Amino acid sequence: MRGGEELLRERRALSAERLREIPAEEAAGRLFRGFFRREALSLSRASGKAGEERAEALTLFVPEAGKKERLLAALSSICSRVFMPQCAPETEVRCIELFLQCYALLSQGGGEEALCEAMYYDLFDYAEEDVRERFTERNKGGYSLSLTLPGEPLWYANRFPAIAAAHTEDLYLFLDKALRDRLRPLICEASSRAEREQCRESIVCYQNMRGADTAFSPRQQLWLRELYTADNE
Repeated sequence: MRGGEELLRERRALSAERLREIPAEEAAGRLFRGFFRREALSLSRASGKAGEERAEALTLFVPEAGKKERLLAALSSICSRVFMPQCAPETEVRCIELFLQCYALLSQGGGEEALCEAMYYDLFDYAEEDVRERFTERNKGGYSLSLTLPGEPLWYANRFPAIAAAHTEDLYLFLDKALRDRLRPLICEASSRAEREQCRESIVCYQNMRGADTAFSPRQQLWLRELYTADNE
């Protein structure tokens, strides 16, 4: 049986090869003002770099209108992890594979539901890795939840504050009770009580600041606060 590192190298090589093919494809240039062509080019440049050179390839998609555009913006937000100076190979492969999956879905006629489902299950399936990274790797170049929670700055926020602000509510597209129930015990296991209190206070502050001007529903806002509340607190 092949080892994990060998499988990762194989996945990385296959995804890199497919990524290089996309910019020349008609669908990549046609769909959403060339979103997939630009994103594929940027991801290819970043995956061949290291350190700060990765960040120089960063591009981000800010939606104009419509749910599908907001989903693409969320996909861009997820893929932005590839541009982090300290991006781990596993994270790079995961993000690029999700990008390729979403491109295949849309280029083959898939709609919003298929796109949303692909990103939802990526977030759900990798929840444990994301939470552990969030609370153990914070000083290595960024925040780790694929879609950050309110009050948690994106890793590039100091470089592009206006664009980062446009992505602060990406999670509302995916947050439901099942995801809350998946994340909550992981967060309680991986973080200290002081860390959870700080995160919860940040969310409450954000919610008070935004008021009704938020994409999160009242129920989702409650779920966000509950993410950081242990059963015995």
